[in-house]
Amino acid sequence: MQLSLNTFAASQKRAIFDDLYDGKSPAIGSYDEALLRDAKTKGKPQMGPTRYGQNELHFEFAYPDPNGAAVILTVTVTTPERIVLLPVPDWVVESIWQGEISGSYHFESDAKRLVEDFQALLSPEANAALMAAGPKPKRE
Repeated sequence: MQLSLNTFAASQKRAIFDDLYDGKSPAIGSYDEALLRDAKTKGKPQMGPTRYGQNELHFEFAYPDPNGAAVILTVTVTTPERIVLLPVPDWVVESIWQGEISGSYHFESDAKRLVEDFQALLSPEANAALMAAGPKPKRE
């Protein structure tokens, strides 16, 4: 069975969080050790967001401090393969009022072109540009 990105990310993030919650250094990933020492003085961590790179995941853990600013520790984990952002294809119809998402009708020749255009977005260069821009806002 192929391991999905979501499953991989969740298991890695949970393992790191468990280590941090127990007051240990993460057994996996890279991080700023001085920042971790400072963070440990604040108490227990909370899970923060996950950011995606082309070949790594960046997990953020917040150490809240009621008397000052929270410390945010980022732990970076290298992934077993390249991460690809799959944008919403142009042929997908989104209705912002109803929250529905469906396909659309096209001539076969146009549909093949749309699929080729979509596949071109998977190249490392094109996908890096997509990742830098972030996900598109919803279309109406």
